[in-house]
Formats: sequence, structure tokens, C-alpha cells
Amino acid sequence: MTVIDIFSRWLHVMAACLAIGGAFFLRFLLPAGTAALPAEEREGVLLRCRRVFKIVVHSSILFLILSGSYNAWKNFKWYSTNPPLMHGLFGFHLILALLIFGISLWLLAGRELKRNHRTWMKVNLVLMFLAVAAASSLKWARDHRMAEQAGTPVKVPR
Repeated sequence: MTVIDIFSRWLHVMAACLAIGGAFFLRFLLPAGTAALPAEEREGVLLRCRRVFKIVVHSSILFLILSGSYNAWKNFKWYSTNPPLMHGLFGFHLILALLIFGISLWLLAGRELKRNHRTWMKVNLVLMFLAVAAASSLKWARDHRMAEQAGTPVKVPR
């Protein structure tokens, strides 16, 4: 089971990296890189990149749901050792994920760009960064609790 646990964690992190990196690229780097092009060409490039990004996002959402469900199932016993902190972080992470999935799917639906697609992509990126912060905080809390229960001294940075 250790191999499956490691693979599931890796799949979760990679899917998140691809989704966040792709969103950041589409929102900030692509517009800067195509700024010198005429408006029609710039929009054409954006729409072609968006089409490929759509495949990446749909795959990432599938992998995040599968690996996230498995990881939550495997770690829920640890989340129950400090419910106020860990359930709060887990719930916040889950709600953010659902919002991110919804915004991403809505933004990428159809062939045309949404009217305020740049603003919504910025909002989605902020939510993605918050989801990563919640997930890493939850991982820290879980590792901290596991070390405490194992009798390993927990070092607090000064």
C-alpha cells in the first residue's frame, strides 16, 4: 500500500501544479508574450492555448478528485485526532477545491471567452493559492500530530 499512497500523493500534487501553472501562464505570461501581436492574432493564440488547457484542467480535476478522495480516506483517522484544527483546514481546502473546479469548468465552457475572463482567472488563482496554503497547513498539522503520538520530539522553529 505504501507505493499506492506515494503515487496518490504525487498524482495529487502534480495535477494541482499543472492546473495552477497553466492558469498562471494563461492569465499573466501569455498576454505579456503576445502583446505585440495584432488583436485578432492575440485572441486566436489565446483560444488555441485555452483549448489545450481545457484538456489539462479536465484531467487535473479528475485526478484531484480521485487522489484527494483516496488521500482523505487514508488520513481521516489522523484528522480525527485534532478535529477543530484539522477538520477546519480539511473543510476549507475541500470548499476551495469545489469553488475552483466550478470556476474553471465555467470559464472553459464553450468556444468563446467569458466577458470577464481575466478577472475570474485572477480570482481562481487566488483561490488556488489559498487551497495550497490550506493543504500544506493540514499536512503540517497531521505530521505534527503523528510525531507527538509517536513520542518524537517536535521541533518548533524559533
